[in-house]
Amino acid sequence: MSDTKISVLCENTAGGVMGITGEHGFSALIEKQGEKLLFDTGQGRSLQNNAKFMQVDLSGIQDVVLSHGHYDHTGGLPAVLYPPRLVNVTAHPGIFQNKYAEYPLPGGKTNVFIGMGYSYEYLTLGLFANFNLQSEFCELKPGIYYSGQVPRETDFEYPDPHLKADREGEIVTDTIEDDTSLLIETDSGPVVLLGCAHAGMVNILNHFSRQTGHEKFHAVIGGTHLGFFEQGEKLDKSLQALDDYNVDLVAVSHCTGQEIAAICYHRFGERFAFANAGWSKTF
Repeated sequence: MSDTKISVLCENTAGGVMGITGEHGFSALIEKQGEKLLFDTGQGRSLQNNAKFMQVDLSGIQDVVLSHGHYDHTGGLPAVLYPPRLVNVTAHPGIFQNKYAEYPLPGGKTNVFIGMGYSYEYLTLGLFANFNLQSEFCELKPGIYYSGQVPRETDFEYPDPHLKADREGEIVTDTIEDDTSLLIETDSGPVVLLGCAHAGMVNILNHFSRQTGHEKFHAVIGGTHLGFFEQGEKLDKSLQALDDYNVDLVAVSHCTGQEIAAICYHRFGERFAFANAGWSKTF
């Protein structure tokens, strides 16, 4: 009997459930043996609406994990915390770092703030969030594992040069050390849930393999960030890793991009799914 359901509440596109909307962002609900855990919260524009049409009661969620400190993964957090009540929020300690995206303009480049839009004080004192700022691998719930900070070991997965961070007053390329993911043990096998995979999808899979001993993953779901890079070694080796780990289901979202999603569809065939808002799967 299947014991785990994963539902995508926020994603760039919408489908499968009438009434839901798309937005640039990501959020997924994990339901496992009576427990509910929300992974990311999108921008905050569609979470409440989509939860309503997907019959998800946000006020019943007591546990949230934020994959990293970008607005499109954290903006909906107040909607989960309101009305104010104690909600456990797990994230890397770097989640509140000031983050930017570099955009070209006719007169030169400019940096636009894309970090967490709410302060720690507002979320904790005003909305009663109970932050667990954790950089180490750990088991959050029975059968649900948090990656913690992922070692960057591959030579072909590199930071997006357009993403910046404020380091002691200097704007530098953001290596996004706060990027984290989840591994969920299911009756079908281990499932990896990605926010944006800024740490590198292969680095993440290798890290979970070392930490848990798994040499095969049943599914990889979420944002891969492959859509922001030129096709080449990074894409080829990343997709090969999914075959090397014998992944049965490749369900891409968000920052994967439509072109890379199409490449994945042609490569993986029946093993492919597009995990847009409204998509769900029971394992």
